[in-house]
Formats: sequence, C-alpha cells, structure tokens
Amino acid sequence: MLGGGEAQPAARKPDIAFPQDGRFHRPPQQGRQYHLALPADGSDIRVSATPNSPPASPFLEPSVLAALRNAKSQQFDYAKLIRLCEELNDAYGRANYLSCALLIRAVMNHVPPVFGCQTFAQVTAQCGKSLKAVFERLEDSARPIADLHTHALIRAKESVPTKHQVEPYKASFELLMQEVIARA
Repeated sequence: MLGGGEAQPAARKPDIAFPQDGRFHRPPQQGRQYHLALPADGSDIRVSATPNSPPASPFLEPSVLAALRNAKSQQFDYAKLIRLCEELNDAYGRANYLSCALLIRAVMNHVPPVFGCQTFAQVTAQCGKSLKAVFERLEDSARPIADLHTHALIRAKESVPTKHQVEPYKASFELLMQEVIARA
C-alpha cells in the first residue's frame, strides 16, 4: 500500500546505460574485443573495440551534416540525402568500407538535380575550375571504386575495400555537401 505513508521504491538505475540518441545500434561484431569504461560520475559508458578499432572521426563532419539537416530547399526534400549521409557516417564508424563506397556513389547519383543536372558528370562539367577539380576526383576515382565493388563477380580469392579506398574522398564529399547546402 503506497498511499498509506509507505515510501515508494526508488527507480532502479540500469547497470549499463547507452546514449539514447534514437539511432539503431548493432550488436558487437564477432571476433572483436570490447572494453567497457565505467565512469565514476554515473554518465553513459563508452564502448571501444580493439585491436582493429574503427576510425575515430566520422566520414562527413558533424557540423556539415547538421547544416544539411537545417537546410531548407523550396524545390527539394533532403530527407533521403540526410539519411544517406547518416548511414555513410555509421558505416565508416563501423569500418564497413564496402558500404561507404556504395553510399558515396549513391549520393553522387542522388544530388545532380540540386545543380540543375541529370548526372554527376554534368555537375562536374558545369562547375568552376576549383570545384571541378574536386568533383572530378569523386567522378573519376570514387565512382570507379564503387563500381568495381558493385559489379565484380565472385572469384576464388576476394579482396574487400579498406579505409584507404574511401578516406581520400572525405574532403571532396564534404565540399559536395557544402555546395548542396549553399543551393538550398
């Protein structure tokens, strides 16, 4: 009987608290070792993997992603583009570089209408000299890497993309997103 002056039991604090950011969190991958750091102040714990820890930084700078979320276009809905960028950051953070390569290509295929074009090659062709060099890097290098991994048939010995196959495109991709934001 709680109404008769008896104290209510205190709410039980969970033994392990993960950040409540509303994002899907995959369980740890088999074969990785995880170390839990339990903060003395009771704040959320952090989980890190060893020895092959994923990159510490996201693929797309969080401030650019935040600006993309805040960009309002009269003509285009950026919801899918935002989701592609979120998934790219998630894949990069989990060292899923095959997914990264495919997501970069998906974004390149998705954004040309923002620039008044049908293809990314057209976007590249219409840009000024400085941006043209940046966007050509995506068109001429990032796209073929993604195409290779997309269209290659299975073989007796396979290789998978590494961080070195996607990381060189971080700056070019960021500039592409900044140009999309500028056109909102």
